[in-house]
Amino acid sequence: MASSELSSDAFAFPCRDNGSATALSPPVVISVLASILERHIARNERALAAASDGVAAASGDDDESAAATRRRVRAFDSGTELDMSLRAFLERFSRYAHVSAPVYVVAYAYLDRLRRGDAGVRVVRANVQRLLTAAILVASKFVEDRNYKNSYFAAVGGLAAAELSALELDFLFLMQFRLNVCTSVFQSYCRHLEREVSHGGGYRVERRLEKALVCAGEARAQQAQRRQAAAA
Repeated sequence: MASSELSSDAFAFPCRDNGSATALSPPVVISVLASILERHIARNERALAAASDGVAAASGDDDESAAATRRRVRAFDSGTELDMSLRAFLERFSRYAHVSAPVYVVAYAYLDRLRRGDAGVRVVRANVQRLLTAAILVASKFVEDRNYKNSYFAAVGGLAAAELSALELDFLFLMQFRLNVCTSVFQSYCRHLEREVSHGGGYRVERRLEKALVCAGEARAQQAQRRQAAAA
């Protein structure tokens, strides 16, 4: 790769058969993610409402780590809801911060990891603004070579700069700093999104991942093979 070429160039939309680039405005991925997240929010809020009467308050005997995790999760609860649709909110990052489709895919992967992790973070109306802003910010730093400052992302997401910086740190701890998204995982999320897209247009989500973004396990295996070859 030439030094002047950005790694994000590897995420260009596939070309049509005639060689012209696929132009999506707003990106189809935004519409798909907005639809998926709306369904997640509806399901999560129904589950929380059903469980609220049967779940006791957290015990004061929890260890310090568990208490810190709960505090970090609560930091995303605003008590207020977005005054716009999820699609319109996601579009703001594309329009004003030039966030690319792969960033949205990686951000969605992060939210899915939080859901599956020990903290069990669920996206609901009260936390979606903060969670999405933090997830998109962190994903953009992972995917892109050049990024806007936190203060600019905060303005796009409707948050104070200091608040977003604190939320970014909470997000990283909840993720246990496991931010790497390998090629196979990235493509699996793309396939999931493509299945959603296929119901309404047939576009393919961008899914070419920079070769440097490989699984940590794959990287370790490659390094081990090189060491074995050198020792032979």
